[in-house]
Parts: sequence; structure tokens; C-alpha cells
Amino acid sequence: MSYSLAFSQSLYIVLFVASKVEQKKFEFISTQLIADKLNIPPSTSSVILRRLKKAGLIEAREGINGGVRLAKRPHEITVLDIFNAVEQSGQMFPTNVNIVESDEKSIRVQQSILGVLSNAENEMKLSLHAVTVKDLMP
Repeated sequence: MSYSLAFSQSLYIVLFVASKVEQKKFEFISTQLIADKLNIPPSTSSVILRRLKKAGLIEAREGINGGVRLAKRPHEITVLDIFNAVEQSGQMFPTNVNIVESDEKSIRVQQSILGVLSNAENEMKLSLHAVTVKDLMP
């Protein structure tokens, strides 16, 4: 599949931030703490956090008490929101195959394949949209 490890890591990051803030342990979670506790390289967590911020899912504050926190309540953020923020690669199944055959049967086969793969991706996205961060919290 074409999706990266960053999507899974982003789920861990969002849930970690949500749970620590909900437990009233922090108002903002430091990016270094996130990287340390989740064993995600700081450079990777920084990229993920920038994408989540750009998507409006987290907010950041600089300074000694700075860090990140959710910009929305956990029940307002779906797994699909996180997916869309982090995965900027486009399709799950790249289908830009240059088939030389152009007869009617080959065209129908190609359309069938594209339909199956497109449907699979749409179903996955519907499934991700049905689950919120709150649903995943302990």
C-alpha cells in the first residue's frame, strides 16, 4: 500500500496528546515529550505535528510552557481527519498503468480494476470517518 508509517504514528500522537490533556496532566504537551514517550524520532514527530496543525487539528504554543494540544474536542476529530492531514500522497492504489492494449475487452478489464480499487479506498475512508479520537481513547 502507498500509505506511510506516519499515519499510524499520527494516531498515537493525537491520542497521547488528547489523553494527557484530558487527565489534566498538561495544558500543552511538549513536542520533545511526545517524541520521547512514543519513541518517534523528533524530526518525524515535527513533520507530523506541522501537518496536523495545518489541518487545524492541533494548536501550538511556544515558550517554556509551550507545546501542542488538540484544537478540537476528541469527539470532533475523526480518524479520517487525521489520515487526510498526514497522508498527502493521494491514492491508496496508484493506477497509472500504461496499458498498450486498447481493445474493448482490455478497456473493460482496466475499468473493472479501477472500480474495485476505488471502491476499496472509498470503503476504507468511510470506515475511518466513522471513528473519532474519543472512540479510541481508553
